[in-house]
Amino acid sequence: MLMIDKGEWCALILTFGRHSWNWDNTPIELEGWSAVAMQRPQIVFIDGLPGSGKSMAATEIGRRLVGSQVFLESQPDHPLLVGVPDERGAAFADIHETHSPESFAVMALQKLEGFLNTTKQGVRYVFESHPMQSTVRVLGQLDAPETMIMKFWSDLQDRLEFTEPRLLYFHENDPRQALKDIIRKRGPTWEKYMVDAFDRYPWTKARGLSGSDALFAATEEYSKLLDQLAASWRFPLLTLTARPQNYQQRTNALIEWIGKSGKDRGPARPLGG
Repeated sequence: MLMIDKGEWCALILTFGRHSWNWDNTPIELEGWSAVAMQRPQIVFIDGLPGSGKSMAATEIGRRLVGSQVFLESQPDHPLLVGVPDERGAAFADIHETHSPESFAVMALQKLEGFLNTTKQGVRYVFESHPMQSTVRVLGQLDAPETMIMKFWSDLQDRLEFTEPRLLYFHENDPRQALKDIIRKRGPTWEKYMVDAFDRYPWTKARGLSGSDALFAATEEYSKLLDQLAASWRFPLLTLTARPQNYQQRTNALIEWIGKSGKDRGPARPLGG
């Protein structure tokens, strides 16, 4: 049996393991210890504006990379969502009736901590529309100040320090045109769903906006925030164009990037589409 003290264990979890442990002065006894077996959980986040192909990318990762567990944004058993998606999506139009920006941020971090304590070795966890769209976007619609949003973003990354997180970010150069394209593709029912949701957001009411004007204004502001968040991401990042000429080529590029071992994966780098 191996005996290690608190200091040694801290050094080990900084390299391999979990961030939430209750300490006392008693040495920890581990039977059958193997540092090699202490593998950090692999987490892949896929984010960008609506209609950028996030769910398609997540599905392809699950299909082509063995050992991947995929969570789509509106999945009923999603372990990281604070709100409950409705039958049409995850707009969370009424979440302000339950949460303030502060309480939402606390709950989102608690959800992440709870999930990290259940991860298993040998599994690649893939989250579509997270952590930007399903958390930061909601803070935005709750009209959280930018300083609070950036503090949340930093706190979230602090909790990921003991994992192997990667972010696939689909960057959009023209968010207004991208929104027009997705409205044309998804139709008037989706547009009405989004407009009705945005009309109820505290962010919209605070600015005296309504209807399609609110939807387009929020999308443009959100797109700028996404770029800012991506720029402050501390872990491996792959930025790809949101509307590539060749979606298959983009998918192949991201599959290749994720499939590389951590030691071979270079620093953040943008790829065209």
